Amino acid sequence: MSDELSGSSPSDVSGPDSPPFDPFPSGVEVHVESGPVACSLAAARGDVVVVVDVLSFSTTVTMAVEMGATVLPLAPAEIEAAGGPEAVQRTLRGEMISATRQVGPRGMFSLSPASLAALRDPLGREPGKRLIFTSLNGARCVHAARDAPLVLVGCLRNATAVADRVVGTLGAAGPRVTIVACAESWTSTAGVEGQRPALEDWAGAGAIAAACADRGLALSVEARAAAHTHGALGDPGEWLPHTVSGRELVDRGFAEDVELAARVDVNGTVPEWNPRTDLERSFRTP
Repeated sequence: MSDELSGSSPSDVSGPDSPPFDPFPSGVEVHVESGPVACSLAAARGDVVVVVDVLSFSTTVTMAVEMGATVLPLAPAEIEAAGGPEAVQRTLRGEMISATRQVGPRGMFSLSPASLAALRDPLGREPGKRLIFTSLNGARCVHAARDAPLVLVGCLRNATAVADRVVGTLGAAGPRVTIVACAESWTSTAGVEGQRPALEDWAGAGAIAAACADRGLALSVEARAAAHTHGALGDPGEWLPHTVSGRELVDRGFAEDVELAARVDVNGTVPEWNPRTDLERSFRTP
């Protein structure tokens, strides 16, 4: 009986007592997957996890950490469980950035990368600022990956630096790395839940995978496909504004965010997870 007639699929072959399927072929060191579930499964396997949310969690976190900030990422459910934004700010002694992009007074932080200009303003914030980040996609993936031996944040801006960090840590932190393209919520369609593929996250993961391959690491087929996607698309400044996510941001007046996210290898900083007790977990420079 065919899979179609039997109602099963080739991947739906394990029984209740079967061991968990390991997606890594023998000898593979770098794999690419998508979404929060991939983060939690990779963490359970003991993989190093790289979270990629190009528009814009990963881009904003990378820029903030390079500017000297400490980033405390919390999933929306964590903030709610802790008593809401005001309670979290008091507990963590940090400033909650808006999860919604907004054009506001100078010094008002949001998920918009352009809002971080105040961190470099001598009349604005001082280095070492504690910023509490949340987002529907990136922060949720970080939360799902929290038990991994090492969690890094990657984007187009720091792709090569992430690959260098991965090469330097494999073996000590974990034998393999899963790069997770976060995907995107259906924010542009009212009343629709779930996630859609985000080309920018897949290509961003591919930029990191390609740099890992250049350094001699073996890629899975999925990682190779992501790397080829990154290479085939060419200059992100040309294609990123034309993705669904990019067009949505440009239409809402945030073209500068897209332009900042499209820059490749302009940051040498890799935000690295610093696991601590309770909510006191942060990304900072190693």
